[in-house]
Order: sequence, then C-alpha cells, then structure tokens
Amino acid sequence: MTSQKEVTTSRALHADATETPVRQPSVVEDINGSLRAIDEDASKHQKKPKKHRKKRGKLKTVILVIGLLLLAALGVLFYRAWAAGGKMFGGNLLGIFQQQELKMDEFGRSNVLVLGSTDDMAGRDGATLTDSMMVISVDQKKKDAYMFSIPRDLWVKYGQACFTGYEGKINAFYTCADDGESKEAETARMDATKKLVGDIFGMDIQYVVHVNTVVIRDGVNAVGGITVNVESDDERGVLDSTFDDMCKDAPNLCPNGHFMQFKNGPNNMNGDQAMTFSQARGMGALNYGLTGSNFAREKNQQLVLMALKEKATSSGTLTDFSKVLSLIDAMGDNLRTNIDAKEIQTIMKLAADMEQTDIHQLSFVDEDNMLMTTGAVGTQSVVQPVAGLHDYSQIRKYLKDTIYATPLSKEGAKVAVLNGGGPVGAAQTKADELAEKGLNVVYVGNATQDITARYAIYRLGSTESMPLARAKLEELLSVQTNGQPPQEIAEEVDYIVVIGPQPQQ
Repeated sequence: MTSQKEVTTSRALHADATETPVRQPSVVEDINGSLRAIDEDASKHQKKPKKHRKKRGKLKTVILVIGLLLLAALGVLFYRAWAAGGKMFGGNLLGIFQQQELKMDEFGRSNVLVLGSTDDMAGRDGATLTDSMMVISVDQKKKDAYMFSIPRDLWVKYGQACFTGYEGKINAFYTCADDGESKEAETARMDATKKLVGDIFGMDIQYVVHVNTVVIRDGVNAVGGITVNVESDDERGVLDSTFDDMCKDAPNLCPNGHFMQFKNGPNNMNGDQAMTFSQARGMGALNYGLTGSNFAREKNQQLVLMALKEKATSSGTLTDFSKVLSLIDAMGDNLRTNIDAKEIQTIMKLAADMEQTDIHQLSFVDEDNMLMTTGAVGTQSVVQPVAGLHDYSQIRKYLKDTIYATPLSKEGAKVAVLNGGGPVGAAQTKADELAEKGLNVVYVGNATQDITARYAIYRLGSTESMPLARAKLEELLSVQTNGQPPQEIAEEVDYIVVIGPQPQQ
C-alpha cells in the first residue's frame, strides 16, 4: 500500500518531467526591458517631426523662390527706372536717395515751365509745337503753389531768327533754338524756351519739364485712375466728338456714343479719358462746354494735373519708393527735364505735404480780370495782351500782386512819380525801380515845379495810412516823408515821389 507521501512525491516528479517551470525576470532584465520600451516609444514620436520638417522645408523653398522672383522683378523695375531716370533727370540717379533743396528766385520761389508736345507721334504735323505751356510757381517753406497756362497762339518776339521769322506764335519757338535730336540739343531748347517765357512774364524760371502726349495717360494709369472735377460753362458738362473713334476699342466708356463726354462735377477717368479731356478743344461736329477752345483746354489741363497730384498723394505713390520707380518707368522717354535727381525727393515731399487749397489756378481771361484777348497779325489769328501787342506790363503786375504778394503789396498803396528837375526820363526810370521793389506805381509824369533835393516824398492822407509803403520809400530814397504835396494830380494816389537833380555819373 502506497503512502500519501509517496503519491505526492510521484506527482511532483511527474509534473517536473512534463511542464516547463515559469522563471521570474531578474532586476537587470527588468531595467533593460524598460529601456527598450523607452527607445521604441521615442522612435515612434520621432517619425512625426520628420513629416513636419519636410513640410517646413517645402515652405521655406517656396518662400525663397517667391523672394527671389520678387527681388528679380524689383531689380528689373529698378534697372528700367534707372535707364529711364538717367534720360529724364540731371545728375546720377543715385541722387534720388538724397534730398536737396530746390533752386529759388530772389523771392524764395521755385518756378517750373511745363511744355507739352506730340513729338511721340512720328510723322504728325506740328509734332514739335509746344501746344501746351504752363508755369508752376512753388514756395518750399510756405508750401503753396500758383499755376497759369500760356496760350499757344500768344504772339511774341523771339529775340532771334526762326523759321517763321523774328516773331510769331509762342508754341513755334521750341525748335528755333536747336532742332537736333541729341540730349545737348534738347537741353538748348529747354534753356532757350524758359528764358523766353521768363522774359515775357517777368519771372526767373529755374526748371523746365518737357512731356509728350502719353505722359498724362501713363501717369494716370500708374496711379490707378483719377477723379477730375469738371467745371464747364454748360450745365450739361463737356462733349467733343473728335474722339468718338476711341469708342471702337472701349464701347463700355461710351454709353451715349461719345468717348469725351463728362458731366459737371467729379468724374472718374482712366489714362485715355484724362488724355482726351486735356486735349479737347471743342473741334468736333458735336461739342459743348468748351467755350473758348484753347482757353478751355488750358483750364482742363490744370484740372487734370491737380487731380493727378491728389491721387498720387492719397494713394501713397509719392511716399512709396517702389511706386515712384514704377511711375518713372511708365514715363520712360516721354519726359525730359533739367531737374536733378537729388531734388526728386524734395518735390515728392512737397507735393505730398501740399493741400489742394494751397494750389491756386490763375487765368488771364476771366471776365473780371481780362488781361489777354484774341486778335490778328496779318492773316493769322493770335492771342495778345489787352494792353497791346507785346505789352505785358499788366500781366506782369498781376503775377507780382498774386504769386509774389507781400505785406507791402497787400497794403495796396498807390504811388505817383513826378520829374521835378531831374534828367529826361528820370521819373520813368525811378518808377520802374520802385515797381521792381514791390511798390504799386500808378502814375508817372512831370511836377509843376522843380525841387533842389534829389528826392522828395509827399504823403496824402493821415500819418498812419499805408505805413509799409512809407517805410519802403524812405528806405529806398533815403529821405523823410513830407506832408501835403505842393501840387495835385488827377490820379488818386497815397504817395507822390518827386525826382530832383541827380549827381553826374
């Protein structure tokens, strides 16, 4: 009989023979296993960053390519602007990064003559005529501007022989100085024309800008169009059917079949519309609102220029160097000037700072200020001063009283100059000198009795009246003012200046 102990032992031995015993891991094995698990987990997490790095790498490549393309485009633009600017402006175009003060006349104003021709239209009759002529006077410190147009048919003396003779219409003078095609010939033409205009209007003109037809179009397009405030004498606005052929290419701009048709008030214009508006003279079979033909066109050119300045300012063009480069590139060969590259930033800043209310339009044909009129020289219809052919005295006085207004001129004292024992012509000579100094000389004649002193000044009216004129006369003539004059004159004046014997020269 087998005992219980033997049965138990036998079962244990049998079990050892048929089953593999479960071994518990050691401490070292536990640590190694944990480390392997950590490595495996880390490797799983490292796969995702590879994808992110790949995406970031692609993004960097795209940005780099875009940057290179933009840099290349800017380089091309700068090169084109450099090439165009080198033809347009004086000096090195690198000067555009500087800011040099503009040249000025003795009164602190910078005067610019703007000439417009159609010399970009090869073979066109009259392509070299400067049919558009304008003077712009700017004060850099006061930040104001005055502009006036010069009638293309103004009959003037050229001061030299020209293909039309020694005198003729002012728009024909430009090529008289030099009809060559070189840069030197263009400079000679600009210099001669600004001198002629300066002599006529009594102004020292420092700058001249010569543009052709497409400058207005490209300039307006470069700023994205402009808004022009049309001001015609017809309640319907303006219409000139001369430009109706342009409707073929832009029927959407011709709702009534006319390309150059605008209502009075604000009108949005693209480059072509602004160009035709500035050219229109009411010559078409159908037209209205362009009374005065060339006079109306000159006024409209000023409106376009002011609208272009306003848009360039509001759009930030004048303060954005890249936009300025685009504008220079758009103008290309169509603008020539003696403005130096170093002065461009000064002009840009001045234009940006100047308000529209600081820009004043002057006219020589207003009803209450009629200084020019039409006439005839031989068989030619011309424009001439109301004072008479070649007599610009009234016009010069008007410009001096407006553009060059001073506290003295605003005081408005009227001065008479009389010859009281001086040489023949002394009164007129002195009157011209006083007028040059800003005094308003309204009468020149002879005194009823001579004086022994070189000069005498007599005041009419109270002691306090017109003190600025009194101080100026005493300063210029080095003599004190007297009381009532010994004679009366028909002209209403505030001061009488009598010229006595003058020392021998």
